[in-house]
Amino acid sequence: MWLPRTMSVVAALAMAIGLAACGTGQTGNKGDGTPTEQARMDAQHATDRAEAIVHEAVDGMSPKPTLKRTPLESLGPCLADDNSSGKRMQAHVTYQLTGVPGSAAKKLVRQARDAWVKRGYTFQNSDGDWSDPFPSVSMRTVPDDFWMTALTGVVDRAKGEGLAAISVTSPCFAADSSSTADPASFQ
Repeated sequence: MWLPRTMSVVAALAMAIGLAACGTGQTGNKGDGTPTEQARMDAQHATDRAEAIVHEAVDGMSPKPTLKRTPLESLGPCLADDNSSGKRMQAHVTYQLTGVPGSAAKKLVRQARDAWVKRGYTFQNSDGDWSDPFPSVSMRTVPDDFWMTALTGVVDRAKGEGLAAISVTSPCFAADSSSTADPASFQ
């Protein structure tokens, strides 16, 4: 019973993050002919950077969680585009932080927030409501505009047990720039 509930919570959290986290998807150049970071981005770069952002948050955590990647596909159409035309893509990674007591979920989210603040990333909205037993925080990187969320999901509200997850979504990039990489290799 606990495992199906946990998987449902993780799936719901991942879907909510994916729909909420769409970068600006800027393409083109900076006005001087120099390509913007998004214009140079491809699937490999986007996935590598998303993974690095996850590790920026997780590597210094205590208690040390185990990263459990969700089975959602990591490459997909740009959610900011009308009708998901497929002309632009996004990379998206989500991990459940496992191997720690459920009572540590809030602490892990706060540690992720602190690690990202230390790197100069900005809040998408206000800081998490830390009086809430199950807070979340949404931030973005500057200047490359990756969006990330650290959040808790309720497993047992009466006992204060939760789970923590981290999700990172890249800005949109041209779909043809990912043609050199096999999308299956990112799943």
